[in-house]
Amino acid sequence: MNRQIQTLIRYEWKTFVRNKFQLLLLVITFLFGLYAIYYGQSEINAQRETINAVTALETEEFSQYKGSFTTEMENQTQEQTHDIASRPEYAWYRHGYHAILPPHDYAPLAIGQRDLFRYYYRLTGTSLHYQLFENELANPVNLLAGNFDLSFLLVYLFPLLIIAFCYGLFSSEKESGTLALLQIQAVSIRKIMLVRLAFYFVLITGLAIFISLLGLCLSGNPFTEENFLPSIAWVIGTTLYCAFWFGLLFLIISFKKGSAFNAISAAGCWLLLLIVVPAVLNVIVTVKYPLSSATLAGLTRRTGLENEDDEEESKEVIMEFLAHKPELAGSDSLMKNNMLPKAYAAFTTLKDINSQQEVDHYNDKVAKRNQWTSQFLWLSPAVNMQEILAEITQTDLNTFLDFQNALADFHGKITDFYFTRLFWDRPILLEDYEQLPVFEMSEDLNRGNIIWFGLGKILIAAGLVFLVGFFRMRKGVKQ
Repeated sequence: MNRQIQTLIRYEWKTFVRNKFQLLLLVITFLFGLYAIYYGQSEINAQRETINAVTALETEEFSQYKGSFTTEMENQTQEQTHDIASRPEYAWYRHGYHAILPPHDYAPLAIGQRDLFRYYYRLTGTSLHYQLFENELANPVNLLAGNFDLSFLLVYLFPLLIIAFCYGLFSSEKESGTLALLQIQAVSIRKIMLVRLAFYFVLITGLAIFISLLGLCLSGNPFTEENFLPSIAWVIGTTLYCAFWFGLLFLIISFKKGSAFNAISAAGCWLLLLIVVPAVLNVIVTVKYPLSSATLAGLTRRTGLENEDDEEESKEVIMEFLAHKPELAGSDSLMKNNMLPKAYAAFTTLKDINSQQEVDHYNDKVAKRNQWTSQFLWLSPAVNMQEILAEITQTDLNTFLDFQNALADFHGKITDFYFTRLFWDRPILLEDYEQLPVFEMSEDLNRGNIIWFGLGKILIAAGLVFLVGFFRMRKGVKQ
């Protein structure tokens, strides 16, 4: 580093420490960062407490069922518990299994879709679609406003901080009359602007990385196998995103206009990339792939057999169901024992089969909307960055779509376990509790590619705006 650059850095440092307003902005931003980390932790911790609570309930429930096989029946409650534990005509709709999507350690840093989609379900052998689309109550004001997590701070507020610090780097010299003095120096104006931008890049990006590291360490151990690459990707993404905004400010500065022009242009870019582009894409995708939840709402209406006392109706429903499940049709006592429980089990399954096409159509539209929107992320590095952070913390839409697909497989395991015993008139034995269905969800192997490809797009955008500004900011500048 030559003496001229050292002099420029010392001058910029002295100017910075004497500017109380800039110091205050950094302090406020840091405090916002601490609050964002706290807010995300409180939201995800509440979800973790809920998960622990429902897991404990399930463990207690099945402990009672297993205990009923070895406990002497002393009262009616114990007898009822044993009936639910051992008789499939009760167990298929009373035994509840929790399918849970646990939060990633870094989910507090980018809550993403975890406040919009359910992260756990209690499934029985009854209609899957009824259980999936029966929504929990949520505060619509909170859903509309979003969450003030660390990703929000980085994506929305740090660009404003960069604009506030850098919009007048050139124009202030021009307006104060010191530009002529800079032009007669041995160092070019372009180099002076680059040094000044680099100073604030280190300062502001350093603050963003420090807050990020603080959040990463408070949320989980960044050196564990499952957290190491996400933490590296988060820091790299933060650096590249800040680099893009500094490159954009350098491009605006290269037009060599006044402070008002620079401020308005930078604010306009912020509005365009963070408000207008996402809003326009949302309008287009809504028109292109309209979604109506009215059909799904109909699936949550409770329905049943028209006449429970009509054996012929029950037989018709059972026979229609067995056409889809012929492996359950071999019992000699099929139409003799437990006709009504079998009819209701068949009815709820047929209801899912008949509505599967509507559900698939709805889910297909959701997937197409997500796929179509992802094709235009290059239009806004801000939206791209938000998607990357959600991918890193596994709070993205694709994760919840995969979760719903895993739910369908899990529900199939539940119905197979109970319907085999129900339709073959077999009791549930104590040893059967060692073979209970277990929820499993495969890992998204494409997640890493999505993250690094998205970071590559931000790198390209940052490089383009910087290079255009670099070539526009020629050595000679007329005052």
